[in-house]
Amino acid sequence: MLEINELYKVKGDIVINSITFKVAKDNLINIECSDQISDLLVDLILDKEVPTKGKIYINGEDNKTYIRKNMKHIGVVFRKEGFYENMTVKSYMKFYKNMANSKVNYKKIMVKLALIDIENTKISKLTYSQKRRLSFARELLKEPKFLIFQEPILNMDRYDAKLIIQSMDQLISDGAIVVNTSVSFKDILLLGGKSYSVDENGLKEIQREENSREELDSGDETVYKIEKIPAKINERMILFDPMEIDYVESEQGVSNLNIKGEKFPCMLPLTELEKRLKHFGFFRCHRSYLVNLQRVREVVMWTRNSYSLSLDDKTKSSIPLSKGRMKELKDILNI
Repeated sequence: MLEINELYKVKGDIVINSITFKVAKDNLINIECSDQISDLLVDLILDKEVPTKGKIYINGEDNKTYIRKNMKHIGVVFRKEGFYENMTVKSYMKFYKNMANSKVNYKKIMVKLALIDIENTKISKLTYSQKRRLSFARELLKEPKFLIFQEPILNMDRYDAKLIIQSMDQLISDGAIVVNTSVSFKDILLLGGKSYSVDENGLKEIQREENSREELDSGDETVYKIEKIPAKINERMILFDPMEIDYVESEQGVSNLNIKGEKFPCMLPLTELEKRLKHFGFFRCHRSYLVNLQRVREVVMWTRNSYSLSLDDKTKSSIPLSKGRMKELKDILNI
């Protein structure tokens, strides 16, 4: 088990603010955060940085003791990695197998991560996704009990992402603890397991449960209060809490939920979303836009007939406000 208790650290402009979580053996945790927070968190877990406050335990031991005893079974795949570019895939795997004194059949790992067909290709000729799979394959030679993976599927196509996720699932089934970090909210959702968002304000769990339903007594009928908004990622259905949504944009008949700088297509039309989200503080600011009023930072007047809304979201978005909606917005905000 990985257990982090009240971890606090400030390094320059980077803040890890009193975060607490647990990851059980044969499980994984996914953390959405900036590159800088990810790097600092990894350094803290690996005992390369000392926390200002708080404790880190791995399988009941403080992280320093555990790492000293189990270093050969700790895997780390960094966001950016250096390679011996003139080596072939096969020679690279053989080199690290010997260096780690591993008894693992490296060719089986290469088959699992679809590297066997390019085993004689020089690393300098590999694509980004192939290099990421090679990095993961290298760490699997250690038979890791504990794995840290920065950006496991960022910018990968569906095929490559599936290979990574399937191999990760097998590792977890074998009893490993896996910690993933990513800047991509969408990737975090695809990886499965418990997911959190970490910023300078602390840690917040990303809810992914099925529709929460509240039964109301109304005669013979059961009425459900819908509190989740459905979206689709590849073949998976994701259910979002309305307050996670920054705004909704209709493009070519598709309603896109904008969440933390990423778009998620929703199968519901904008008019239906307007009905569902109205009581959560959403406003139809334009014929193609619904906005979460909690995210509005500023109403901008460009000309007498042109307005926009500046949002306090991850990307500091600016969305249009129809002149005809201005009065209604003022009434809602009592201004």
